[in-house]
Amino acid sequence: MKLRIFYVIISSLTLACGMAWVSVQANNSPEPPPIPEIATNTPPITPTKQYLFAAREIETGHSISPDIIGSQEIEVSQAGDNLILDTPENRSALTALLASRAIPMNTPFVSTDLIPPEKPAVTVEVTPTPMEAASPTGVSASLKPNMRAIALPLTGETATAGLISLRDRIDIMVSYLRPDGVRAVRTVLRNVQVIATDQPETSIGEANRPPPKVITLELHPEGAKVLTLAKHTGDLILTLSDETGDEMPIIADDTPVLSTQISGLPAPSIVPPSPPAVQIIRGSTSKKDQIQSTQ
Repeated sequence: MKLRIFYVIISSLTLACGMAWVSVQANNSPEPPPIPEIATNTPPITPTKQYLFAAREIETGHSISPDIIGSQEIEVSQAGDNLILDTPENRSALTALLASRAIPMNTPFVSTDLIPPEKPAVTVEVTPTPMEAASPTGVSASLKPNMRAIALPLTGETATAGLISLRDRIDIMVSYLRPDGVRAVRTVLRNVQVIATDQPETSIGEANRPPPKVITLELHPEGAKVLTLAKHTGDLILTLSDETGDEMPIIADDTPVLSTQISGLPAPSIVPPSPPAVQIIRGSTSKKDQIQSTQ
C-alpha cells in the first residue's frame, strides 16, 4: 500500500516537472517573423459604356439606315455628355432622321445629330390666272359679274332736279317722234343702279352741292345696247325708282304713251312728198335736142 502511494507521488512530480520544462521552453522560443504583404499593381476599374458610331461614311442629307450605325465601348469620363449612348431608343431616333452633317466612318454620333434639320424655306411662285392678272380697279372693281358700266351725261331735263346721287336706282324713259308726227314716250329700262358720279363721295348729303353732270350706270350687255339706241332715238328722261329688292336692271316692255292721248287731238296729216323731177337730155353728133319732161 505504501509502495503504491510512493509511485503515485513520484509520477505526479515527474509530470509536473515535465510540464514546467515545456512551459519554460515555450516562453524562451523567438516569435516568428510577420508574413510580408504581397504587393499588387492592379489599376482601379474605370467604368465604360457603349456609344453609337458611324460604321461608314454618311453624306449630308442622306438617311441614316440601321446597317450604318455601329457602337464602340468608351470610358464614360472620356465620352462626356455629347456622345450618344447605344440604346434602342437612340438607334430608332437616328434612323428616322436625315444626316444634318457629313459624318466620316468610325466617327461617333453626337447629340446634335438627333435634332431634325430645319427645312429650307420653299418659295412658291404662284402664276396668276388671267382674271387675277387683270384685276379690275376703280369703277370696274365694283361691277357685278358679267355687268357693264356706261356713262350718261345729264342735262337740266334729265337730272331730276339734282336728286340723283350715288347708289340710287332709276328708270329711264325716252321721248321720240314717230313717223306719223306723233310724239311718244315709253320706259326702256327699270331698276338701273348708279355706281358712280362726277362728284366726290364726300359731298354726298351736302345741301348746296351742285347736281352731277355725268353718272355711270351698271347694266348687263343687252341693257347697255338698249340705252345706246335710246340716246340716238330721242330725249332721255330719268326718274328715281323705288327699291324692288332685285339687283338686276330690267329691260322694260312698255306701251308708249302718245301725245294724242293727252291732247285729244288727231294725229297731224302727212302730205306725201311729190315724186322728183327727171330731166332727160338726148344729143347726137349733128344736132343736139334737149327734151325736158317732168314726171
